Amino acid sequence: MPKVSTKALSDTRCLRTKIKRNKKGIAVQSYEWDSAIRGFGLRITTTGAKNFCLKFIDSQKKQAWIQLGPYTGEKSLTAASELAAEYRRMIVKGLDPRNEAKKHLLTPTFGEFTKDHLKELTDRLSDAEKAIIAVKPKWLPPYLHGTKVFLDKIAVPVLGTLRLNEVTRNHIQALVDDTAKGRRPWMKPSEKPKKPTKIAANRLHAALSKLFTEAERKGHIPQGSSPCKLVVKQAESKGRERFLTMTEFEWLGKVLRDAPSWGEKETCPYAWVKDEDGEHHLEIPTPYTLGALRLLLLTGARLSEILKLRWAEVDRDRKIIRIESHKTSRKTGAKELPINSAALAVLDHLEGLSGRELNGEWVIQGHRHGAHLVNLQKPWRRLRQAVSLASEGAVNLDDLRIHDLRHSFASVAVSTGQSLPMIGSLVGHTQASTTQRYAHLHTDPRHEASELISAKIATALG
Repeated sequence: MPKVSTKALSDTRCLRTKIKRNKKGIAVQSYEWDSAIRGFGLRITTTGAKNFCLKFIDSQKKQAWIQLGPYTGEKSLTAASELAAEYRRMIVKGLDPRNEAKKHLLTPTFGEFTKDHLKELTDRLSDAEKAIIAVKPKWLPPYLHGTKVFLDKIAVPVLGTLRLNEVTRNHIQALVDDTAKGRRPWMKPSEKPKKPTKIAANRLHAALSKLFTEAERKGHIPQGSSPCKLVVKQAESKGRERFLTMTEFEWLGKVLRDAPSWGEKETCPYAWVKDEDGEHHLEIPTPYTLGALRLLLLTGARLSEILKLRWAEVDRDRKIIRIESHKTSRKTGAKELPINSAALAVLDHLEGLSGRELNGEWVIQGHRHGAHLVNLQKPWRRLRQAVSLASEGAVNLDDLRIHDLRHSFASVAVSTGQSLPMIGSLVGHTQASTTQRYAHLHTDPRHEASELISAKIATALG
């Protein structure tokens, strides 16, 4: 056993100790022992290399050694002493720290476990979602796409080589903080972030929490040891509330009706503008663009749910739209939205368009053959401009986002006296206080509520 030392192994001792020589002047291996942790010491080789070690008696009553890493400064001393103390506690319990160290190497790295975790999430997809992936291998449902981006693109480049039990709260906190500032792993150190991304930071934290919870469940890390616990989340802004007023509904309805006639100057003089190229009319939106916006207004659905809506999901007999893949499909399964009379009229119009592809699967047909419409931002900008021109500046929708049409549907619902649980059920919210506890709602009262709301919107739209 090592000699009993009367001094603690300090950074100064580690730094100043030199190669020792015997009486003949030949360099020999020597040790500096710690007084606090029995058997913990610094080994100095004949070449001057300094490495921490722990000397102990194993279960076979034989002398044993375990390496604790090289000395590189005060931090290495702190890490080695903590590890030595942990190993010493194992020895007292009758365990061999050498075997425990080998177990550590069996723990998968963060990168390896992330790959398996994402594969398992993909395997849990519904049959309908798997059918889409079979045709479009790169497609993923919204919630899984976000998780994959946060883990693969942001977390793995930083934590990928660390084993799961090596990832600490400080690692997670630093990653979340950097993400909140707008920094990404692929950015150069000198590159300045464009803007803070606090919401993305919290979504990253949520994805990491789920991953480490799964690691706990599989026994890769001890129960309750997730490094995501106690990580400080970012304060998100509450977001702005923007709803269409009835006057704005009326003007928006006017330009939606007028849009196909923008090329006729006598009918729509407001749609003709002058610029460097002379006088010309605003670009006329396609019937599918106009149909998509009307469906957004009349159903309260999300943009992606309308753009990716398939005819197979339109059930005219039950008067519902059954959306298999949506933002919260993993939590709630398929979403069923009532088809009110006004929305049904829009669907009938779209289905009867002469330019529709034969047996085309998409309700909102895109510009490419066999594809759905992917972007409404440019026509939406022109429609808002048309509202301003038509109203001679009296109505300004420049700050109105497409997602605000969903908010407007809910605001009209409130004005018609609908309860919050009913509204949550209509638009597909997942908050327990509004939707989950009222999952037993029958279709009839939902249709009645939807009819009341759509009738008011349809009247304003003309």
